[in-house]
Order: sequence, then C-alpha cells, then structure tokens
Amino acid sequence: MRNRVQLVRVLLVVCFFGLWELGSRAGWLDPIFFGRPSAIFWDFGKMVVSGEMFYHAWVTLEESLIGFGLGAVLGVILAFALAASPFWAQVLDPIIFLLYGIPRIALAPLFILWFGLGIASKVVFAFVLVLFLVFFNTFAGLKGVDRDMVDAIKVMGASRGQLLRKVIFPAISPWVMAGLKSGVGMSLLGAIVGEYVGGNAGLGWMINSAAGLFETTRVFSALLALGLLVLGVNQILNWLEARLLKWRPKTGLM
Repeated sequence: MRNRVQLVRVLLVVCFFGLWELGSRAGWLDPIFFGRPSAIFWDFGKMVVSGEMFYHAWVTLEESLIGFGLGAVLGVILAFALAASPFWAQVLDPIIFLLYGIPRIALAPLFILWFGLGIASKVVFAFVLVLFLVFFNTFAGLKGVDRDMVDAIKVMGASRGQLLRKVIFPAISPWVMAGLKSGVGMSLLGAIVGEYVGGNAGLGWMINSAAGLFETTRVFSALLALGLLVLGVNQILNWLEARLLKWRPKTGLM
C-alpha cells in the first residue's frame, strides 16, 4: 500500500511537470509568464551549487523557526493560563477575538516600521501568525478534557504533576500537534511576507526581486525551494507526531 501511494504520487508529479513542459514547448503556455520546468530545475540547480539558494533558504528558515518557537510556547502558556482562570478567560475572550480578527497581513508594513528591515520584523510577524493558531488549538483541547476523570484522579490522590503528565498532556497533545503543524506553514508565510514587504535577503525577497525583473524562472526556483522547505519541516513534525502520539490508535476513512 505504501509503495503504491509513493508510486502514484511520483507519477502525478511527473505528469504535472511533463504537461507543463510540453505546453511550454508547444506554445500553449508562454514561458515568459509561466516559465518552463527544465529551465526552472536548471536555475534551481545552479543556485544550489553556488550556495545562494542555501543562504536565502536559511535566512527564511531562521526567521520562521524563531517566530514559530516563540509563538508556540506563548500560545501554549496563554491557553493553560486562561483555562486555569475562567474569569480572565471571559474577560479576555472578546479582546483575543478582536486581535485575531485583524488581518495580520495588513500589519506587515507597521512591523517593518516598528522593528526595521532586519530579522526582528519577520520574526514578530511569524510569531503573531503562529500564536493564535497554537493558542486556539491548545485551549480547545484543554476545554475538551474530561472533567469527571480529572476529579476522579484528584480524589485518588494524584499530584498536580501526575495529573498533567498522565491525563492532561495526553488528552491535549493531538490538539497541540495540530496547531503546531498549521503553525509551521503560517510561520513561513509570515517570514516570506515580511521579506516581501521589506527585506534584503530570504526567499520572499528573492521572489519579490525576481518578479520585479520579470524573471519568472527565478520566481519558480524560489517557490520550489520554499516548497521543499515546507515539505522537510512537515516530515520532521510527522516524525515527531508519530513518536509522541504512538499510543493513539490509527484511524482512517477507508
């Protein structure tokens, strides 16, 4: 089954790029606007060999990882704090939703103005995007913990630490992991948008610069690097999820 899935996946990718190449060479797609896969892979290879692609990919990865880490940690802490204090949860509920409802993409120019063109503005932007995702997922998980079970374990004399380790963490871990997996993409988006609006390095800056010069091939090269970056980080999270949640029974629609 696994080999079959891999085979179909590879065939789909090959067919996609094959049709794209065919359309470009046959004149159905204008290479100026749509590029050509062979030229994109060649350009990507050149940038990998020169090390330029690694440099820009690392800049973007560094910004997104710092923002992701800060947003994930603070999101979990905030969720635990509000779950432990229903009063403050009610007080802050409309404020949190107000902040969440603000289109954060529109804040990018302000972050550039406040934190400059360096790494700080991109980190803050990635942080803001990740914070709410992790917070809402963790908070939903905490609200879903079986209250009767918690009370029963308290009656049995379990300490606070045992309650957290044996009941609460296992119960919310799928929710937290779902928030983290969603946050990875958003942290990269935050770093890319920050570089796009104001930066001098990174994949977002590369895309913006190449688009300004109508270098479609270079734009797709940067997008290819970004896609591989997301794929790699997602594989790491899948590996982590498989080990942290190995107790969870496998489910499937078929």
